Amino acid sequence: MKEMVKHLVNLLFVNALFIFLVRKRTKSGTEYNIKLIGQPTNYFKKIAAAIGISFWVIAILIVVVFSQNVMIIIAAVFISLGAGRQIFASALDVVTTNLNAFLSSWASTLLLLAKNRMMVTPTDWRSIESRVQLILISTREYNLPVKLDGVKPESQQILLEYLDEHKWELEYQQAITYDDSSCLAFFHYATKQMREKLQIYDELEDLQERSGGVSAVILIALGTLIWLIS
Repeated sequence: MKEMVKHLVNLLFVNALFIFLVRKRTKSGTEYNIKLIGQPTNYFKKIAAAIGISFWVIAILIVVVFSQNVMIIIAAVFISLGAGRQIFASALDVVTTNLNAFLSSWASTLLLLAKNRMMVTPTDWRSIESRVQLILISTREYNLPVKLDGVKPESQQILLEYLDEHKWELEYQQAITYDDSSCLAFFHYATKQMREKLQIYDELEDLQERSGGVSAVILIALGTLIWLIS
């Protein structure tokens, strides 16, 4: 919940000010909070819902304290409900952003691994490479982790050292060696894990889009109209 609230404040205030004052520069390499990746889907939904409902209740209570006009209270209900839905969607953004970065990072790393293995082993890694490219299409970006940024496919030692050092992120227990069977075993395990994470990402992103956007704007507009009439 702390991460969601912190991200929400950053999303609403810090980023808006930063974009207004200076041009946002692109950053090489990708980063994510691994602590958020392993949490169950319902955990994120409950925390985001708690943040959104809390805002809705507090907003209505503030209006009730300062006004006894029924029309204004009704308007406040609609406006705060719309804003609460938007805040719920924004709270989920911290999760979808991290999941997308996680998937993009690992898919890019596995693609680098596939390109490397095609250079050093006769095994047909080309068809295997296409599986990773499908995940990259879903994440919409190729973005290697910072430690592999600029690393070429032929840099086998650097790549394998990174994989062995970060395999815990995918809960992989076996050692990753130069042997082709070892790389294949890791690749198949990693792609299975990533497909599961991709399903979670798609579910949360769909929920995020349905909660915010047009539906939230309509509620806020309706509340504003009632407020003006009153």
